[in-house]
Amino acid sequence: MMNMEKRAYDASFKRMAIDLSYARGSVKEVALELGIDPGRLSKWR
Repeated sequence: MMNMEKRAYDASFKRMAIDLSYARGSVKEVALELGIDPGRLSKWR
């Protein structure tokens, strides 16, 4: 069983990730670069 650490992201990190994903046009690329799950970034958008 994998030990998953729950992380909390502040509003400024979320805003930066969202803006970057729109600018680049790729949720997956940005999420992988930032080390977060692409599904999580999609929900933030």
